[in-house]
Amino acid sequence: MNLLVALIVLSVLILVHELGHFLVAKWSGIRVLEFSMFMGPKLFSFRKGETQYTLRLIPMGGYVKMEGEETESDDPRAFSAQKVWKRFLVVLAGPVMNVALAFLLMTVFILSSGVMTNRLSEIGTNSPFTAAGIKVGDRLISWNGKTIHDAKTDITMFLYGAKEAPVDIGWVSADGSRQEAEIQLFKTDPVYRLGFSVMIDGETGTNVIDMVETDSPIQKAGLKHGDRIVKINDVEVTNRDEIFGYINDGRGEGNPAVTVTVHRNEQSIIFRDIVPFVDTHYTIDADFEVEHPGFFGAMAASGRYSASTVRMVLTTVGWMFTGQVSFKDVSGPVGIVGTIGSVVERGPSLLDKLLSMASLGAMLSLNLGVMNLIPFPALDGSKLVLLIIEKIRRKPLPPEKEGLISLIGFSLLIILLVATLFNDIPRWLM
Repeated sequence: MNLLVALIVLSVLILVHELGHFLVAKWSGIRVLEFSMFMGPKLFSFRKGETQYTLRLIPMGGYVKMEGEETESDDPRAFSAQKVWKRFLVVLAGPVMNVALAFLLMTVFILSSGVMTNRLSEIGTNSPFTAAGIKVGDRLISWNGKTIHDAKTDITMFLYGAKEAPVDIGWVSADGSRQEAEIQLFKTDPVYRLGFSVMIDGETGTNVIDMVETDSPIQKAGLKHGDRIVKINDVEVTNRDEIFGYINDGRGEGNPAVTVTVHRNEQSIIFRDIVPFVDTHYTIDADFEVEHPGFFGAMAASGRYSASTVRMVLTTVGWMFTGQVSFKDVSGPVGIVGTIGSVVERGPSLLDKLLSMASLGAMLSLNLGVMNLIPFPALDGSKLVLLIIEKIRRKPLPPEKEGLISLIGFSLLIILLVATLFNDIPRWLM
């Protein structure tokens, strides 16, 4: 059931993208031959006007087929026969619809659950903010010259990409004055981990493995998604806190390796000699206020979240080229479906599940919209670049060449999706 819900959620995001292309194509007078919901063999279809509306078998995505999109056509209403600005709007409409959907979903989520502001509510005794003179009630506004739009998203990204070098922080004091100072980040105390996340039951982290991290100790040992950890060494564990507590405080200094007992398919399996790894990360040792704004405040907060998430997506893509993020960290459709499925299981009520899905849906929709604007062959960004080139040189590329570019890009995307399976299947399915 969770798999079906996850596929439907992902399909909605893709269908909204295609709906953007469809609506602007219709508005522009372009002949739309087919609007398909889902992919694969046709289950049902009907025709309204010149467009065939189709429901297909595989609950994944959808597409819009326009006359003369990547083939020659003498039809004056063909996509290829339209002015550059019309075609530009049709292509751009897909990503714009994804951004608009994310904005709407996040507004609903914030109205229901509140939003973390950039105003400090608590500062730890070891926080680098203390030495800089930053106080509770002050509002952070910049990090190394970059505006802090959404504290939760931005600070998480900044800390992930942090270096040993000092950081320039800008803030507004309680009296309204703007100030700046240099702070030195520090790392958390070392903690030991096995390399997995657990399924959530209400507010409690269970002892059931959800996602297995790539190249983690438990992946190398053979533990899998869905295993229930019942013992570490000879100590019984029933939830995440007991697992974490034993790994860090209960096994003793001279005992690096542990034996883990799991229940899998009603059988007990023992995995021996698993050595936890040490994990540390940069921290600011501070918390931020959560507020519950009205409708217009929620819209403003949603806009800030969208700006932060767009920057995070572009920054992460850049990190892949610089090596700061490994390809092993990249997820494809299987990983996304697994993540959505985990969200479906969370929360004590249907409303909690729906709100969690709205938050995740907003993030995924923004990712889909922004990634589609990257000028990679077969993506919308590549088509927009080709249209700009056409406008500059005042003549289009031959349709067969444009089709070849799209074919090459599509082939590369398929190769990329297949490659992500080697990341996602061990995390979620094995």
